[in-house]
Amino acid sequence: MTYAAGGLIQATDFNNLVGAAAGTQGGGAQLNPVWATGSGNYGYGQTAVGNVSVSGSVAASNWASLVNTLNSARVHQSGSGSGISAPTAGTTISYLSTLTSAVSTAATNRLSAATVGTNTGTTTKTLSLSAAAGVAASATGVFTVTFSSVDQARYFFNAGGRIIMAYSSFTNTGGTSRGTSIQTLADTNFSSKQMNATSFGARAGAGGTVIADSTAGGYYGLTGANDVYTQINSTSYYTGDYIQYTAATNGTVGSYGANGNVLTFIFVAYSATTGSTQPADSINVSLVMGLYATYPESTNLSNSWGTVTIT
Repeated sequence: MTYAAGGLIQATDFNNLVGAAAGTQGGGAQLNPVWATGSGNYGYGQTAVGNVSVSGSVAASNWASLVNTLNSARVHQSGSGSGISAPTAGTTISYLSTLTSAVSTAATNRLSAATVGTNTGTTTKTLSLSAAAGVAASATGVFTVTFSSVDQARYFFNAGGRIIMAYSSFTNTGGTSRGTSIQTLADTNFSSKQMNATSFGARAGAGGTVIADSTAGGYYGLTGANDVYTQINSTSYYTGDYIQYTAATNGTVGSYGANGNVLTFIFVAYSATTGSTQPADSINVSLVMGLYATYPESTNLSNSWGTVTIT
């Protein structure tokens, strides 16, 4: 029978609420797909709540495991539990009218995280652009982010982990306005941009002429190459200058619908020759861009995502 007021609590009712450790939602609201292995953007990689024998009874300890796990998931997602208290041994297990809807809410909000954990150290790449007047220049910084397995990558993003590309510093050795154009693009216009499970946040900077600023996709939307952000300088004489940020995945799926465990992030800076209405100038600059990861919080979740390696 279906879990409802006035009925006997059967093992099948309990198991339908708990669900299987691996895979996505079944025929109704289920907790394990969110909490345990899951599949794709389901799953935090935590220890699954155990099912009970179909011929057995549902003990208070079983209900306590379900409710306590549900509350941990909801605190992780929103900062507040479900409002349901776990029963204790020796007490009557009453029908919980909000239990099914609370489990459903945990599934709906599975990619939300009220807080995050610590940041990794920032890995930096120096993009050096040097050219004489009238000669174009470009430089590329390539970052590689590696997870120990595709499922650890899934757990990282599903639990709220993020990858952030950010401006770090700039040295205009040549001292020209042409060099300043590149700094404006990277620092003022771009500043930083983060990637999570299913989206890219908007750039933190402002201004300039944006050609592309993708906010959709995220980890699960990555392919062999994604143009995440492209911007040209809107200042006269330097409108041929641009920066471009792309991301890619090795695409390994594994058994549970991941989207790779090796991610590549590329930042390009390009300085065109100065426009014809401005005397040509040279360029000699060093642009430093950084990439770091923000881990999921590990107060309500245990670390199932391992260590992120950035090179």
